Amino acid sequence: MHRQENEDGTAGSNPAMTDIEPLELTPTAWSILGFLSLHPRSGYEIREAAKRSVRMFWGISDGQLYPQLKVLESLQLIEAPQGAEGPRARQRWHLTDKGRIALRQWLAAPSAPIQIRDENLVKFLFASREGPEMIVNLIRERRASFEWMLKTIQEIQPGSSWDRPEDVSSLPVPSMLKQYGTAYAQMVLDWCNEAESQLLSLSLKESQTEEEQP
Repeated sequence: MHRQENEDGTAGSNPAMTDIEPLELTPTAWSILGFLSLHPRSGYEIREAAKRSVRMFWGISDGQLYPQLKVLESLQLIEAPQGAEGPRARQRWHLTDKGRIALRQWLAAPSAPIQIRDENLVKFLFASREGPEMIVNLIRERRASFEWMLKTIQEIQPGSSWDRPEDVSSLPVPSMLKQYGTAYAQMVLDWCNEAESQLLSLSLKESQTEEEQP
């Protein structure tokens, strides 16, 4: 598919394709389009980019990555104009004009309500009858998980894989997203510390009351 370019070298859109029907794609497919909107990548590069960024808050399945690449190609949203490249025959995928319009439509559409599936919190709710020890163990489990998350986020270098260095400084979105993730993880860690302190304090008071009883 022919790709128009603006004067600054970025891909432009074909006015004839601005009225394409909104598409129902999987989270993995939208992630693929998003990563390719930054610059062309192979399937492996998309997977690695996802591991560095969106895996903690948006579904992207390794098992669905390559099948979804084929689906997006069949819909003419992406293309591999040079075919297989390199010794491992990795196709380097590009976003087409149609793909860029579809992505823009998705970005402009209302986002789905946030849904958090958190087994640790569900256990926390129902563990109250089991005594403070079990609840404290759940808090410590949560703390360990978010300590790992915080460490992982802190190691990320925003925009480090972008082809054009000027894109990194044009809008500080990757850095802002890293700041959000860091602040969120730290907020949960602060909550864990406070919650554990409260429970241990209550447990100590209960023990003292029992000892004072005749």
